[in-house]
Amino acid sequence: MRFDNSRPWQTAIFQLPSSMPSQNRQPTVDDIRRLLAELDPASIWRPVHGPDGERIAAAGDGREIPELDEYIGNLDLAGKSVADLGCNLGYFAFLAKRRGAVRTLGLDIDPEVIRVACAIARLHDTPDVTFTACDFLRVVPETPCDLAMLIDFIGRQIIAKGRVKAVVAAARNWASREIFFTLRPVYALDDLPVTRETLEALYPGFVHDDAFYLAEFVAHELGTQWSLACLPNGSFAVSPTQRRFKAALLFTKIPG
Repeated sequence: MRFDNSRPWQTAIFQLPSSMPSQNRQPTVDDIRRLLAELDPASIWRPVHGPDGERIAAAGDGREIPELDEYIGNLDLAGKSVADLGCNLGYFAFLAKRRGAVRTLGLDIDPEVIRVACAIARLHDTPDVTFTACDFLRVVPETPCDLAMLIDFIGRQIIAKGRVKAVVAAARNWASREIFFTLRPVYALDDLPVTRETLEALYPGFVHDDAFYLAEFVAHELGTQWSLACLPNGSFAVSPTQRRFKAALLFTKIPG
C-alpha cells in the first residue's frame, strides 16, 4: 500500500484479490456480500447497506444500534471536508456525505477492511467518499480536513493501554477546525481492565470518586485553544462529567 501525505484524499492502492470485482465494472450487491463473507466477522462493526438501503452485511456481523443515523447528534457537516478516523467499513463516512460533507476520507489501519470499504464506495457511486489504510495515529497529513470524527474509537482497551493522549494528538493533526468524538464520558473504575494505580499513573488528576473522567482528559489534552460543546441526542450526556453511557463532544478551534 502506498500513502502520500501530499494527497490526503487518495484512496488506498492495493493488489486486488481475485474475489474483488474488476475496477472496470461497478460492483454488485452480491460482490459486496462475497467480500464481507471473507472478512473476520469481528471486523464488521456497523451495518453495511446497499444504495437502496437494503442491509447487506454478512448475517450476524453488522451490529445494529438504535437510531444509528442519529448517532452523531446534531453535528453540522454541510460544506465541510471530513476525516473519519477508525472508519471500519465506512458507515459514518457515508453518513457524513449524506449529511452534506463535500468530501469524506475514511482511515483505518486494517487493509482488508479498507479494500471492502473502497468496493462499497464504488457500489454507491460516491467518488467524494474515499478510503485509505494507514496508521493515522502516526501519519500526519500535510493538509488536514475541516473536521475529524472518531465514533466510539476510544474505549476500554485504548484507555487501559494509555493511548488516549496519542488518539487526541492524532485527531488534532487531522482536523483544522473541528473534532468530534462519541465516547463514554466517565468510566467507573471497576469497568476498566486495569488497576486504579495504573490509571492514576497514566491520567494523573483525572481519576477520582471511583471513576476515570475520560471526556475531561480529552478536553485537557486539546487545551484552551479548543472549545467544547456537548451535542444533544436523546439520552446522551449534556456535560463532560455526567455519568451517561455516551456523549457526543464537539471541539471547535478558537481563532487566533
